[in-house]
Amino acid sequence: MKRENNKKIIPLMIWGSLSLGSYLMIFLFQNELLFYSTRGGIFSIVPILFAFYFSFVHGAFASYLLPFIGVEAIIKKEAH
Repeated sequence: MKRENNKKIIPLMIWGSLSLGSYLMIFLFQNELLFYSTRGGIFSIVPILFAFYFSFVHGAFASYLLPFIGVEAIIKKEAH
């Protein structure tokens, strides 16, 4: 079990750093993001792209974090 966690810590750290860095960048550059996303036209897609990006990065991070800390889904067996 410990060896399995050691193998998963590298992607956990990578996705965690990318997630944290992404949130930091969005807070640091929120004025620029707001400026471009409210211009209309093709720039209207900017918030949608950010939503897909954050969903993917945060989901990847969570998929490594939860098993690492021991949170797993409960699988119910069907009664026959």
